[in-house]
Amino acid sequence: MSDSVHISDSDIYGVSWTTPELRGLFSEQIRVKGWLEVMTVLAGVQADFGLIPQQAALEIETFYNDVSVDQTFLNEVGEDFIKTNHSLLGLINSVKKRCGSLGGEWFCYGATVQDITDTHLIRVLMQVRQLFAEQITELEKILKTLAIEHRLTPMCGRTHGQPGLPITFGFKVAGWLDEFDRHRLRLDELKSRLGVGQLCGGVGSLSSLGSNPMKLQAEFMQRLGLEAPAISWTSSRDRLAEWLNVLAMITSTGDRIGQEVFNLQRPEIAELSEGFIPGAVGSITMPHKRNPEISEHLGTLSRVVRHHAAHMAENLVHSHERDGRSWKGEWAIIPDATLAAGKSLSLLKQLLKDLQVNPQRMHANILATQGFVHAEAVMLVLAKTLGKQSAHQLVYDLTMQAQDEGLHLKQALINNPQIGAILTHDEVEALFNPEQSTGVCAAMVEQVIARISLP
Repeated sequence: MSDSVHISDSDIYGVSWTTPELRGLFSEQIRVKGWLEVMTVLAGVQADFGLIPQQAALEIETFYNDVSVDQTFLNEVGEDFIKTNHSLLGLINSVKKRCGSLGGEWFCYGATVQDITDTHLIRVLMQVRQLFAEQITELEKILKTLAIEHRLTPMCGRTHGQPGLPITFGFKVAGWLDEFDRHRLRLDELKSRLGVGQLCGGVGSLSSLGSNPMKLQAEFMQRLGLEAPAISWTSSRDRLAEWLNVLAMITSTGDRIGQEVFNLQRPEIAELSEGFIPGAVGSITMPHKRNPEISEHLGTLSRVVRHHAAHMAENLVHSHERDGRSWKGEWAIIPDATLAAGKSLSLLKQLLKDLQVNPQRMHANILATQGFVHAEAVMLVLAKTLGKQSAHQLVYDLTMQAQDEGLHLKQALINNPQIGAILTHDEVEALFNPEQSTGVCAAMVEQVIARISLP
């Protein structure tokens, strides 16, 4: 049983905060092994450039291939960290004990902590970026199917939480789809800016990397599958801030969708609902409850990511060439935000795949407005005769009176002699057809579908 403190590491609750695939990428064993890989590659490049002995690089490579980053090894590194209070020296000392005498002396030569940790982090985030892009593509396919299926399904469009005008459910979904397609493009565009490693030495000057430091740096990055930086970014953290802000936007879209389902699942609305899993319990005191658990949790995860994105914005402000107050916070917030974002995408896929849509209730809720969702259509027809402002005032007065008297708007129009002088009974009747009152919602759905090209 693990001695977990953070919720994502909990044996009981961790499944709600990350996915096994992402947890593996950010686990301590994988992180330390990744740091060792980066330093091993660095040694090999330095040996090829004559900066350290070839035998040292061979001993370091042999160590890396044979080492087991187990709990004993981690405990030893941790004990040395307590003694030295340095982020990497404990690891270097543990390697030196296990590496050949020459390799141990030249291990991590000329590099600083951020050279190693930033480079490893970027390699991990590039893997995650690809994974998230694939997950968003899958989400878009689900949304595309939903939008097409319901492009003509009328429902209440709501503003300020109140019924406004008829729209179609497909129109709502196509808005989600369009937004997620922009997120996919953002991840694509981010690739070239994010995939840049770090190898610049103590203050970024490459003074410790021999007579051809920029060529050495370029070769090091090439072997790791990254781009070389044009200049040190130890104090320029915008790449990571952009990553977290993109994650904040992605999870906020998921939160927006979840909040919509949450509200439309209310029994008094009942237009959408999460798919129900037999055995799921909504309350230990109210046995009847079917709570929108996924929708709620999308909001929780998004808040975590948005909070960390704000923290990362604070880290953009560095003093001089390195500032631990800013940089070290990334160790806590970037993994946490990335894990939460990954879980959010996983949950959103489940929500949308199993989403239950109730077109009959959507239609009934339009009818339940007593015709007031068609007030704009009435006003626009009357405006042709009366002018817009006069038509608005007339319809406003009629709707206020009808609501006070409990009348359907259609009946209020028929009862009004001024309206009768302008519109026939059949013309009034035609204004209250929900299927004819959704504007060009269906056309916009088709427009979104046509412009999105999915792999």
